[in-house]
Amino acid sequence: AGVVDLSPPRNTKLPSTLDVVANVDDLPLELMDSAIFWHVPRSGGTTMKHVMATCLGRVITSEVGGQEGHAMDERLEIVQKPYGNFVNVDTTTPLGLKRAADLGLAPSRIADVVFTPYVHEATVLFDRDHRGRFFTMLRDPVSRLQSLYYFRRMNGGLGEMTLEAFVRDQGENWMVRTLTGTMSGQLDVAKLNEAKEVLRTKFLVGIFAEKTETLRRIESHFGWKFPSPVAQNCKNQLYYFEWHSKNPHPELSEDDDVALLIQRQNRYDMELYEYALQLFREQERFFWGGDLGSGGGDVV
Repeated sequence: AGVVDLSPPRNTKLPSTLDVVANVDDLPLELMDSAIFWHVPRSGGTTMKHVMATCLGRVITSEVGGQEGHAMDERLEIVQKPYGNFVNVDTTTPLGLKRAADLGLAPSRIADVVFTPYVHEATVLFDRDHRGRFFTMLRDPVSRLQSLYYFRRMNGGLGEMTLEAFVRDQGENWMVRTLTGTMSGQLDVAKLNEAKEVLRTKFLVGIFAEKTETLRRIESHFGWKFPSPVAQNCKNQLYYFEWHSKNPHPELSEDDDVALLIQRQNRYDMELYEYALQLFREQERFFWGGDLGSGGGDVV
């Protein structure tokens, strides 16, 4: 049987808010482009922050920048922590993103990587001369929601709530809703196709289950190198051995009632994830062909 193509229709339109985000195949990267990581909860984003800040020595923006009174700072500065350097803005909330934009985060070039769970709200940071370049790591929604439940429970936020009750309470199709800016109301196939088109044109797509290849592509695309054997070792420790905030928990079997409930409630996210796997395979051509990004070589 042939492989089914899950691509969106060719005439699928994108919201104009994304005009200030570079297309993934618009190469080479320009000097004033800013890397921005879309952090889907429990999909490896926290580890990615640590790899970037601690191992690669990159200056990043995350929730750290809004702590310890920095939300009142009147100019952009770097906050030094034992585990990395952070800009004094919080790009994980809409208010924090607006403040970062008001302070001129993108034109300043002070941050190497912006981390945020938002897509459309984050475009406030950019303009046509200072574009965003999105990358992300995506995870199978059934695994992701289970992980989210056990992570929150471990941190004391759920009391006695069962996994099933949590799933029913969680809302649905968070990825499609976020990519299309449709946080309430009904979704339909047109919105799914729009989300697919956003991923296809605007994102370097990484896959949680393909961590090694994902990181290799990110390094190559953005021209980031691990500067020393110490940094390399740091990456290996974090990425492979201590997978950050890993929370061991039982995995549901595929035909478990709760697994099926997650799939039903998140039908569009399930389809988007299947398309992301296709995109991950398709984007391979950028790398082995050697024409994506500024770094050509493999990081061992």
